[in-house]
Amino acid sequence: MLTHNNYINTIQNCDCLEFAKRLPEKCIDCIITDPPYNENYNYRNSNFKDKREDYYQFLENIFIEFKRILKTNGSIYLKHSSRQIDKMLPLLNKFFIYRNIIIWISNSQSHPKENYDSYYEPIYFYTNSDIYIFNKRAFLRDRPPNYWSGEGKEFIGLPTNCFYDVPKIVGGCGPNSECGRIGNEKVHPCAMPKKLAERFIVVSSNKNDIIFDPFMGSGTTAIACLETGRRYIGCELDKGYFDIAQKRIDDYNKQVKLF
Repeated sequence: MLTHNNYINTIQNCDCLEFAKRLPEKCIDCIITDPPYNENYNYRNSNFKDKREDYYQFLENIFIEFKRILKTNGSIYLKHSSRQIDKMLPLLNKFFIYRNIIIWISNSQSHPKENYDSYYEPIYFYTNSDIYIFNKRAFLRDRPPNYWSGEGKEFIGLPTNCFYDVPKIVGGCGPNSECGRIGNEKVHPCAMPKKLAERFIVVSSNKNDIIFDPFMGSGTTAIACLETGRRYIGCELDKGYFDIAQKRIDDYNKQVKLF
């Protein structure tokens, strides 16, 4: 009989809602994910259509499963669009306990005609209960060059809810691209930077915990888990991105074995 242990450190090429229903109750320590925004975005090299009439009902169905599979002391980090905060907050509040909105300064190039340009993406931090893992000193910020300590306080660098030091993944002609490149284009147009995933992982989980990402994309959450000593379970519906993620994980494991 299959259990969630059979899926540890694997990505499934399937619908995440149907897959989540296979998992037992309270088997996941932390959920970190970046779902499609339903804003008619064109995903290159993909047949996925980022526009559905039942989008928020779809998310609600997923959140029901999140509630079931997340451990009592578990946390959720969900990155989404700043244009949908009014819809996302009430939806998440139905199932989980609000802790914070992390503002990621992502330098978006969105230019609405009759609104301010969107320069950030919100990342919703929720927990399943009032008892949850929070390793506050798991990562510390660098001291800002303009830091003023007029009161003589020592700079500690505790994490804040504004991330201004994590650049977006870009394409172009540079020698390196975090998730890979096809020509001058990123293999995935909106991949989450590994640095983001790593921060959430080390703060809200412990070594060997299980992290679930139901929208794995190019495999960033999986790589972040491997590098921080956690285990992962993931889904990616699009076969092209699933193959990219799997190759990225295989290449990482081969590199580790060389050393």
